[in-house]
Amino acid sequence: MYVLAQGVKTGVYRVCSELYGRLAVSSRFSPRLFVRDGDELKAGEYIAANGLPGKLHDSRRAPSADADILLSPFGVAPRKWLDDENVLQAHIIYDLIAINRPDYFSLEAATEVRNIIASLDERTVIFAISEFTKKELLAYRPDLSPGQISVIPLAAGGWFKPCDDAQRRAAMRAKYRIPAGAPYVLSLATLEIRKNLDQVVHAFLRHMRQSPSSDTRLVLAGMSGWKLEKFDVALAAAGEFRDRIILTGFVEDADLSALYSDALCFVYLSRYEGFGLPPLEAMACGTPVICADNSSLPEVVGDAGIMLDADDVDGVARAIERIRSSTDEREALSRKGLQRSRLFDWDRCAAMVTDALLEAYRRHVARPAYLRRSQAALLSSDSETSVRTDREHPRASYLGYENGGWGLVFNGREPGASCGVAAWPLWADVLQARAAGTRPEGGLRTRGIMKSGTVDEPLVSYVTVVYNNTATLARTIESVQKQTYKNVEHIVLDGASTDGTVDLILQYADRLDYFVSESDRGLYDAINKAVPLARGQLICILNSDDWLEPHAAEIAVRRMRPLVQQPALLATGATVYGIDGQIALEWHPAFVHPGSYFTCANDCHNGVYATRAAYEYSGPYDTSYKIAADFKWLMTCLDAGARFVYTREVTVNYSMGGTSGDARGHSLECLRVVSERFPFLSQAEVRGLYDCYFALTHQLSDERTDRVDTLTLFLRRVFAAHVDKPEFLAALGWAAMTKLEHPLDLPPSQAAPHAAPAIPSVRRSAKDLVKGLLHRYPLLYAAAIRGYSRMRR
Repeated sequence: MYVLAQGVKTGVYRVCSELYGRLAVSSRFSPRLFVRDGDELKAGEYIAANGLPGKLHDSRRAPSADADILLSPFGVAPRKWLDDENVLQAHIIYDLIAINRPDYFSLEAATEVRNIIASLDERTVIFAISEFTKKELLAYRPDLSPGQISVIPLAAGGWFKPCDDAQRRAAMRAKYRIPAGAPYVLSLATLEIRKNLDQVVHAFLRHMRQSPSSDTRLVLAGMSGWKLEKFDVALAAAGEFRDRIILTGFVEDADLSALYSDALCFVYLSRYEGFGLPPLEAMACGTPVICADNSSLPEVVGDAGIMLDADDVDGVARAIERIRSSTDEREALSRKGLQRSRLFDWDRCAAMVTDALLEAYRRHVARPAYLRRSQAALLSSDSETSVRTDREHPRASYLGYENGGWGLVFNGREPGASCGVAAWPLWADVLQARAAGTRPEGGLRTRGIMKSGTVDEPLVSYVTVVYNNTATLARTIESVQKQTYKNVEHIVLDGASTDGTVDLILQYADRLDYFVSESDRGLYDAINKAVPLARGQLICILNSDDWLEPHAAEIAVRRMRPLVQQPALLATGATVYGIDGQIALEWHPAFVHPGSYFTCANDCHNGVYATRAAYEYSGPYDTSYKIAADFKWLMTCLDAGARFVYTREVTVNYSMGGTSGDARGHSLECLRVVSERFPFLSQAEVRGLYDCYFALTHQLSDERTDRVDTLTLFLRRVFAAHVDKPEFLAALGWAAMTKLEHPLDLPPSQAAPHAAPAIPSVRRSAKDLVKGLLHRYPLLYAAAIRGYSRMRR
């Protein structure tokens, strides 16, 4: 109730009044009114006057005892609300003018806006009133995600419509001292420096001096603001035309339609807008609009008005004369304005807010409790994990990362040296048939429609391989079709399915870029055939039982645009669904480093976006692996010098099951990856390193080991035995850093400087895993639970 209680009828007030009145009566919410201390009287008057439903929030109660969602239209919520992890935070952002142009505001006002923007975190549901405002916010806060920001175009109020009542128009003129019968140019805005009203005055004066016989007036409507020195100078320079300029002061809502409708035209030369309601209100009243072409204004006016540079005084003067002298011109602009204004609707705006809030709340309550608190708190400016070096490209490390953090480049080997394949991928637009005969094949490419991208607008390729999966493939395909970033393509490679999958694919033949069905030798063989078909600068492997978030491609492009021509990979977040179809956890990518050979790179393959160069450097997936070929491929990319970028932004919904649920098989294949990368290690050494560092060591607890050393002594002996292997020692050092605990940091009761730590028992490891670590290792989640259940029996 903060904005409504103040009663200052600016654009923010109008948004709150129109939007809250609709949300409060929605059957999908049970509203609470949050009134700040000191606002009780004013808020009570507004509530009574407007008959608002909803009970007042009792400030003595804990926030989550009374509310599920806090929607803040302005200002920063009290600390106890922000700290309540059970309350979903939502905020409306209008613009970042006070941050980007603080000279337009007082220090107090600019500080308030900065505090609002600083209060947002990666869990906040954000509503931006224009695409321009969303773009500005993401530029200023690169840690935020496009997926958490919904654009809600505003609208003109229902009373903004052409006023044909001659008596109302005459009464309005008399009230605001506008001569009867005289045509007038209208500009409505708070009289402040940002609104550029001095140039409006100059343009009007230029028109009058070019057309001295014109009896046109300039009406400037709006309450007085601040920093009006230039405006005052412009008025003083009006000379003989000063009496043609009318300042009405604040105009009551009841008079606005008549004021707009009776105007010759409406001029709005603001230098910076988050949305720009006055031009929309003018168009809704059928008034021709002359408007500045900056910030968000083109989104509102489009081609329905005359768009000019805010300082083009001559152009504005000419536009006024065109409208004054041509009835046809005026009527044409009036019709176009009316048509465009109908595209904006408050009911639709409220529905967008409602849907976004309820979808976010559904995810909020489904998320495990330990993930509800904002992860941004872990990377605050005073945290030891804050490793940001600059706002545009923050650095990532094993200590942590901000969204979009760039990892180090580990370039100890030649590109492609470990793959054993000299020429892969051989990029192609269609898959060459292996044998004579017909096969199902089609898509846009087969009709000559080829997509492409640029560095600024890269093409994102989604590659899906499938075999006998009619249950979820349609959901996967539809999720690609619904991407907010439109320069995407989808390639589907079927493994000669026999269950109707091909028929399902054919239903999407006119929307898929390319599809083909033929037999293959397994998952990774199919991926190796499919990847070279991608034309995109960014390539993502999307399983047929997984599906994308709508902003997935937009997030990938935003994070990877500077790197699309380099060997680089983006690791993104994933929402993991259990076998029961419920959200099990949120999977944030782990920092990949040389020591990940021993810990396992805990990153969702379906959330990885790789550049073409990354594939050219890495070589194909190793088809001799059934489960861990993607882990080996990630590490090969790292060895080849690819840069990794990290973000917790969720781009994909990942379904448990299939071969990835075989935790024991996964562990055995990870051991093999280590053996192949460091062939000088004995099997006992490989297994010992697994026991030291791998996430789920208990998965191989049934295999006998001959090691009698403590883990500490074992590591010392391995280090001494291979001291002449710098790549191995570097990997070992990275792995050791993830587990390092100095004895002097331990409580006295735990410190035992002369005794090496014992190997944890299988039962204790499993118990600890179930309690607190499972969410860190989603690939092994299902198998771990099954294993723990068997132990309990």
